Formats: sequence, structure tokens, C-alpha cells
Amino acid sequence: RLSLRNIVEYNTLQKSTGLNLLASYRVNAGTVFYIGVDDRFRQADRILGEDIDGDGLSDYLFPSITTMQRTNRAFFTKLQYLFRY
Repeated sequence: RLSLRNIVEYNTLQKSTGLNLLASYRVNAGTVFYIGVDDRFRQADRILGEDIDGDGLSDYLFPSITTMQRTNRAFFTKLQYLFRY
């Protein structure tokens, strides 16, 4: 009735990572509730205009940190219901 799914993807061209987590709960044969999260990360020195280390300089022009930084996050839900008539 309860299932979890995790997908991790890495793009070597853009040096970005995506993490997806999806949980689903099946109430009966035609009704399922989904909840999930999607995270996107990018190498910090490849983000335009970011000042990661706080020195006031653009880290795109002067790269010094190669850690991953979150660029966006999304939460989502879905309810699937089977109507019988």
C-alpha cells in the first residue's frame, strides 16, 4: 500500500544534480495519494552573479568554491480517484 521512490540524476555537461523523492499510498484499487519533493542543485561557481563566500566578488568571474548549491525546490501532491458509474 505504501511505496517510496528516489531518483538521483547528475548532468555532467552543466554540472548539476537533481533529487526526486516520491511517496505514494494506495487506499484501494483506484484511489492513490501521492506526495513528493524535487530538489535541483548546481555547482556554485557556475551560477551567474552569486557571491557564495561573502567577499563581495562575483564567484562566476572569480571561481573559488565548487560545492553544490540549491537552485530550486518544489513540493507537490496528487490525489487519484477512480469514479465508477
